Amino acid sequence: MSPQPSTFCSLLPLPDYPRGRHSFKKVPSYLWYEEEMHDFREAADPSVLYHDGAWYLYPSAGMAYVSTDFVTWTHHRMEPYDCGYAPTVERFRGQFLLTACQAGMWTSESPLGPFREIGPILLPDGTPLGTPSDPGWSDPMLFADGDRLYAYWGIAHPGIFGAELDPEHPNRMLTAPKLLFSYNPEHEWERLGEWNEDPTRSFVEGAWMVKNKGRYYLTYTAPGTTFSSYAMGCYTSDRPLGPFVYQSTNPILRQSAGLIRGPGHGSVVRGPNDTWWAFFTCTACNHHMYERRVGVTPAGFDADGNLFAVPPSELPQRAPGLLPRPELGNSAGLLPVNMNRTPRASSKIPGREPRYATDSCMKTWWQAAPDDREPWLMVYLDNTYTMSAVSILWAEPDLAYDAGRTPTPMKYRLEYSMDAADWKTALDASTNETDLLIDYREFAPVSALWVRLHVLEVPPAGVGVIHLAVFGVKS
Repeated sequence: MSPQPSTFCSLLPLPDYPRGRHSFKKVPSYLWYEEEMHDFREAADPSVLYHDGAWYLYPSAGMAYVSTDFVTWTHHRMEPYDCGYAPTVERFRGQFLLTACQAGMWTSESPLGPFREIGPILLPDGTPLGTPSDPGWSDPMLFADGDRLYAYWGIAHPGIFGAELDPEHPNRMLTAPKLLFSYNPEHEWERLGEWNEDPTRSFVEGAWMVKNKGRYYLTYTAPGTTFSSYAMGCYTSDRPLGPFVYQSTNPILRQSAGLIRGPGHGSVVRGPNDTWWAFFTCTACNHHMYERRVGVTPAGFDADGNLFAVPPSELPQRAPGLLPRPELGNSAGLLPVNMNRTPRASSKIPGREPRYATDSCMKTWWQAAPDDREPWLMVYLDNTYTMSAVSILWAEPDLAYDAGRTPTPMKYRLEYSMDAADWKTALDASTNETDLLIDYREFAPVSALWVRLHVLEVPPAGVGVIHLAVFGVKS
């Protein structure tokens, strides 16, 4: 029996990553120009519930995922599977309530359903929310505060709204929608653009409420999910519907460079042993503006009661992550030993060079030639290292669902050598049957000068590697 994995990486290895909603031809583009259509996968806007010792993660485009340790996630295709962008689930009075963007309300006795639809979201007078005179129902979040239930929602103009819901009829509001706060151009990080260069507008969105020591923390994100400047901020209050005060340490989560860029729209959740975790969306944006990934990082409250989150790390983290001081991070002490070293490859296509697999960039990748039936990528480490984990972000350059080029479990071996001639196996995934777009695995420590990723079967969508990181320590 294999030992229990002891580490995980911030980008979560969710199996069966969902098909991007905008790769379906029936989904209109929000852009002013006609975007070239390319199939892609996405997961974003994670709403997370910690219940009975397990994490339940509900992302946009397909639900749901369950884990007890952040290391191994299982996919449960619940119904409704994709009820709209930004789904949210909350436990209230022994039931689990579900809603999403421009959707109604569902209820279930289990966090994985089956869910029964209650009805549309209603204003206090019984009319459906979503008429031209009201703020609509975008990026909703449900929050149970004892025996009372609240909702928070909103995208862009005019801002984030809140209302109390009827506990007997949770799809109906008890109070009229209240504007809690709006985009403030004085908050430079909220300004639209890759460099926050446009102060005239912003997408203030992704509300999430947590309560700690009697204080209410309403998080949100700006300026837009396609930008590396996407970040998470926070307003606080001593009441669930305000008035709210801008937290002075904003933004609480921001990272604009490296593999994990633009961490935003997600959820802050209390876990075991009073630990806190921030789940987030980050950008990929290779084939579509909504091509995104999901990750997690430690969070907490400082001595002054300010909510914070540790910047996401590309390094392995300790699992299950019961850390006493989250401000110090949660690193397992392993470092990537092959980054920015120039790999060799069995083949390539123009513009998709081997070095793109080791440049810590989500927007570049190595791609093998179409006629290469057993592609490999190898790296000289320039010194001897003892390695014990690997992270692979696979590219799917020829993904096309209608043409039958669908996602397939990757079968491969990670090999090592001292002379690039005598190769041994460090990790054998030759019989892998799990579809992992983001693949992180541990293996028994090995020491070597060379490492090689050897793909054993070419999937229908082709072979490409966005990121190959082998982790270890100097021997």
